[in-house]
Amino acid sequence: MKSQSIKLQRLLTTPLNLFLLLILVAAFFVARPSNAQLLAGFTDSFRPGEIVVGLVPGTDIIAFNARYGTTIKDHIAGTDQFLLSLPVGVRVEDKLAEIAGATDLLFSGPNFNFLHAEVRQRSQAFIDQRSQAFIDGNSPVNFYGQPSMNRLHLTEAQQYSHGSGVRVAVIDTGIDFNHPLLAGRIAYPNFDFVDNDYTPQEVTGGVGYGHGTFVSGLIALTAPDATIMPLRAFDQNGIGASFNLAKAIRFAADNGAQVTNMSFGLLDKDKLIDDAITYAHNATFQVAAAGNDNQKNLHFPAIRKTKTFGVTSTDANDIKAVFANYHRDTQASAPGVNLYSAYPGRRWAWWSGTSFSTALVSGQAALILQLNPRLKRSAIGSVINSSGVSIDVLNPVYASMLGRRIDFLAAVVTTLSSKR
Repeated sequence: MKSQSIKLQRLLTTPLNLFLLLILVAAFFVARPSNAQLLAGFTDSFRPGEIVVGLVPGTDIIAFNARYGTTIKDHIAGTDQFLLSLPVGVRVEDKLAEIAGATDLLFSGPNFNFLHAEVRQRSQAFIDQRSQAFIDGNSPVNFYGQPSMNRLHLTEAQQYSHGSGVRVAVIDTGIDFNHPLLAGRIAYPNFDFVDNDYTPQEVTGGVGYGHGTFVSGLIALTAPDATIMPLRAFDQNGIGASFNLAKAIRFAADNGAQVTNMSFGLLDKDKLIDDAITYAHNATFQVAAAGNDNQKNLHFPAIRKTKTFGVTSTDANDIKAVFANYHRDTQASAPGVNLYSAYPGRRWAWWSGTSFSTALVSGQAALILQLNPRLKRSAIGSVINSSGVSIDVLNPVYASMLGRRIDFLAAVVTTLSSKR
């Protein structure tokens, strides 16, 4: 070992070798591709044969299509935003380059594939093989008595609020309409943007199967009298096209969702989604997952601090989850390790990820809104932040990058106090 160290030292102190090494290091950082370039290198990062455009209001879409050889595949009602099909054999990158200078174009881009953080991380549910009866508020014990809730004072908070009268939109893989936990808790209207129908039922056969049901179960645990609006924008593999997501975000805002749970992300900003979030943010409190890459960044849209509320994960002891992303713009943290919730087929499962921490914060927002329905959406985040617990001492390496860990009771008390 000592001889290897001496050889390395000689290598670094030789002028020519040191010069070459510096060139290689510089080349790595200069030539390193952006997130957008990295995404463009993967065939599954966006939908081939499609582009998204936002046109200047009043633009003649028929003339635009005639000019560029495109056709309308979908349209977001009330906007000049279109999903366009490309001629056979035309690459997305080439068509975007061709239309880039159009004076009637506000923005354009691929129809990106968004992923659940758990799909990107390859985290999977661990299904509880025991058959368990559902008794509201009592059984299964793993659901109502899970260790991660001990520090959050949920039981005490529910003496004041159950989230009654609050509608929470869950943009996800759909929901198991037959799960006993969710009976009587499903809000209408709801929609399936993948199959374009009014039945956003979970579809079996992929790695994302059960994600929406699991998230919805945690919201039901936290705010049992809130209703859940399932909006299926992700297939059973946990992949959702940005155009469908934009429609779902707008649908939630237009149909009375006071809270929108967004347990998904992209490595780079998407203008179409950003526009939808801007449209919706005054109507609905938008909670977004930080991501599961254990990196110093937040996935989009969690990074949009003024429009969304970014959430990362801790374990039951308030230590940052090993997978959780962190950043100075993280706004809150919540348990996300080995949570227990509903799973399709009347089953239950354990799962880990920032998606599920996000669900707990969505439920917390519902508790707050029952107590003060007129609270401005931006003020909800302030209540959650101010009532949270600092965990910087327990996580010195990540100080100021995990937000404050949520406390349900403190948030409820803060809300009640502000009404006096």
